[in-house]
Amino acid sequence: MFIPPLKFSTVQEGFYRGAYPREINFPFLESLSLKTIVSLTPSPVTPETDPKLYDFATRNKITLVHLECEQSGKGKKRGVPLGYSTVLEALDLIIHTSHSPIYVHCVNGGQVTSLIVACLRKLQFWTSLTIFNEFINYTTNITLNDRNFVEGFRGDIQVDSSDKVSWLWNGMSNGVVSNHPMIKIHQSDI
Repeated sequence: MFIPPLKFSTVQEGFYRGAYPREINFPFLESLSLKTIVSLTPSPVTPETDPKLYDFATRNKITLVHLECEQSGKGKKRGVPLGYSTVLEALDLIIHTSHSPIYVHCVNGGQVTSLIVACLRKLQFWTSLTIFNEFINYTTNITLNDRNFVEGFRGDIQVDSSDKVSWLWNGMSNGVVSNHPMIKIHQSDI
């Protein structure tokens, strides 16, 4: 039986999101031929912390990447459990084909993963309205802190053009991409 993790979704071709995978989800995840699993959690996946997930990844030659994030709080005033440097690290993995197919998850598949996807959408020139409409599909609510975090997202991103996922800037010219209003994009043809 194929049972996806809670809040599982395909974000883009070869990029999947959801909640922390459990043993019941392993056959489904195996069907995706994953190269990378990114855990946006307080603790990394190790043989001691989660031997089943660690063994699953090892058997399937899946690289486990841990980007430390705090556990999401509850309620309308919950804080943002990660920083922009963590988002930039996650995006660097997501936008390069050498890591695809990739599964990105937080503990419950809600706020933390949604913040990463929202910042990706900002990189893709989505409007705030469409970003937040997608965001609320995976969380019980979107807080002012979440909105401010996404709207304030800035940073420098290095894109290796020969390893860039095909869907990142479909139909956009290099002139448009290089003049992103909030994100400094450095493209190389390594």
